[in-house]
Amino acid sequence: MRKNVLALSIAAMIGGLGFAGAASADVVVGTAPLKTTTATTMSFAEGGVGHALLVPYFNAQNGNMTVMHVVNTDTSNGKAVKVRFRGALNSDDILDFQVFMSPGDVWTAAVTAGSDGVAQIVTADGTCTLPTLAKGVNQRFVTDRLNPGISEADKANNTREGYVEIFNMADIPQLLAGTTTVNPLYTAIKHVNGVAPCTSSTLNATLQNFTTPAAVAAAGFDTPSTGLLGDWYIINVAQTTTFSGGATAIRAENNGAQAIANFVHFPQSASAAPTPDTYTADPLFRTVNVFTTGTTAPTTVPAIAAANYDLPDMSTPYVTAPNATAPLTQARLLTNALAVTSIANQYANDTSISAKTDWVFSMPTRRYNVASNYAAAQTGGNAAQVRYFSDLIATGNGVADERFNPGNTSLATTGGAICVSSTGQAFFDREETTTTTGAVFSPGSITQTRFCGETSVLSFRDGGTSVLGASVARQDLSSGSFTNGWSRVDVPNVVAGQSLGLPILGASFIKLSNPSAAAGTSGTYGITWPHRFTFPTVTP
Repeated sequence: MRKNVLALSIAAMIGGLGFAGAASADVVVGTAPLKTTTATTMSFAEGGVGHALLVPYFNAQNGNMTVMHVVNTDTSNGKAVKVRFRGALNSDDILDFQVFMSPGDVWTAAVTAGSDGVAQIVTADGTCTLPTLAKGVNQRFVTDRLNPGISEADKANNTREGYVEIFNMADIPQLLAGTTTVNPLYTAIKHVNGVAPCTSSTLNATLQNFTTPAAVAAAGFDTPSTGLLGDWYIINVAQTTTFSGGATAIRAENNGAQAIANFVHFPQSASAAPTPDTYTADPLFRTVNVFTTGTTAPTTVPAIAAANYDLPDMSTPYVTAPNATAPLTQARLLTNALAVTSIANQYANDTSISAKTDWVFSMPTRRYNVASNYAAAQTGGNAAQVRYFSDLIATGNGVADERFNPGNTSLATTGGAICVSSTGQAFFDREETTTTTGAVFSPGSITQTRFCGETSVLSFRDGGTSVLGASVARQDLSSGSFTNGWSRVDVPNVVAGQSLGLPILGASFIKLSNPSAAAGTSGTYGITWPHRFTFPTVTP
């Protein structure tokens, strides 16, 4: 279950520098000489500017390439940024690294399928990274955290779809915080005539745990401000089709205004993460507030021993002091902010223009409530033993009242995907005709939309390659829909008598062709329409 440390960390270098085994805090609340932590809450803004970003979907299937752009709009401070790719099935980490952006910098990279089918990332960018991503050199994704019970081909397939987390762990000021001394880390990452020095000795000095404001400042860091924006597009050159969108921003705020958050830098190393219960709500890393059934704790030993490179994640305390319940609270608040009770969007399947439609549903906070422990499956555990739940509300009464709980989730019979179902859907054509029954979702005879996978795809009447070529967590609407129109999927998710909804992002991806396009002219087009939602009136 341990991740490939050669690809995702520089453990050998750390051992040589004498930093291995460090076990101390890596979340530091901002006090002098750092900028004071002023943020009290966090919010989402699709396409906005923030402290962190979510790319809700990447795809390297069927000749697709996903390209990401991350922009540092802060023209005064550099940014120490964590980038993590997670698989579509159960949000398993398939690649992570750090990017050191200078003020006003743009970092770009592309994800494609390698010759062995495993996804790979390549960049032509000169921005500094740790470990180094050399220009034009493909970095293979890693399959170590994927389900060991599936074939190598299936593991490769599981790397070709998913979503991306991007965090501003710390600012990098021009002067060491609280001094008039030039910051060596800033100098190492600041572009000079279009080239960043990326001084290896200076970047390697960040491979340790900084536990006090003074140590953080001396290392060249400061508490993180806002400033990140991101964009993505999925392009298929051979099919002359492009889909695009803006990354969803996460802002740390105080009374609705952007604010300063905690320092959350962890070294990009394979050494054991210090006290992970304090820094993550991921149920596979935790030892407390974790359950397999409603009130049964699996063990006091974590299913996976968290390494430093596993942090920070979306639950790492960003606006409060770290303690054993702080990451649970943050995961709950972020999930509440994303929760919706229905999803509406358009679809098109008009054969005269060869129209096809895929809907993508992304649930980027689900991992912090429920995860799949593949080790239990390998030793004969049943579905109740494989699903690990975090008690985000932390009332001491178990997880029956959680948004994802043993009662409303299930385990797919193949692949090990965790599933949760909608309660219904309605399909409307463009002439006000509607139907709420008769739709069949294949494979099988299921009559409601199921979200099997962290990032799942619903194809409208297309059992073939479909728009995105998705195959990791896909369901096909095989009958019952109209040719063109709109649809609504209901996800009230009633738990303990309250409609809590589900945390969902996503869009409709429509591909069509112009049969009248002149010879030599591209007649294939891609349309991306973000989903529209209704929201719960209560929060847990």
